[in-house]
Amino acid sequence: MSQVFPLRSTVELGDREPRLVDMDDERADEVFEALASGTTRRVLSALHEEPRTASDLAEVTDTSVQNAQYHLGKLQDVELIEPVDTWYSERGTEMTVYAPADEALVLFAGEDRSRSLRSLFKRVVGSVGLVALASLLVGAVTGQVVEAPAPAPEPTDGPGAMTAERVQDAASGAAEAAGAVDPALLAGLACFVGGLVVLAAVAGVRYRRRRARETVAA
Repeated sequence: MSQVFPLRSTVELGDREPRLVDMDDERADEVFEALASGTTRRVLSALHEEPRTASDLAEVTDTSVQNAQYHLGKLQDVELIEPVDTWYSERGTEMTVYAPADEALVLFAGEDRSRSLRSLFKRVVGSVGLVALASLLVGAVTGQVVEAPAPAPEPTDGPGAMTAERVQDAASGAAEAAGAVDPALLAGLACFVGGLVVLAAVAGVRYRRRRARETVAA
């Protein structure tokens, strides 16, 4: 008989929006107080990576399950996280799965809410848009280079003369050997994927630096 437990279903969070917390908001003090602890911030960061249980969080944050549950309670009190599912341990014990209540947490001051959200959106979309534009340019240049006809060799006398028919046959054979995939499309796609990798790498470096600062503060 196959083993039933542990049972962990896939958690679908659906579409969510960023949460904007104004410095002057009446609940800002509660949010700041909840995030004052470095461990609480690490728990929240871990949940933004993927939904987890208290035991999972205890492992990734190097703390006890009881302490992880304490910090989960603090985050849940200020509505930064919420239970999203129930998993089962190897012994069949129910385990609550937690996830962030919002796509991102944004703290701001000096600007109105809608302007802050637009600024965040433009920053993300702008970076991806620049990568997409560069990809289109690379694809266009590649297409022009590939489509440029090669100069036909001048015909010579004799049995081995390069006639126009032979030049056309050679070009057709080269095109078939290259395959049906458009080189311009491949070049543009490669540029776009490479740009996204660079953006992800930059974001990863910033994330590690922030985690390092949080560790020192804790």
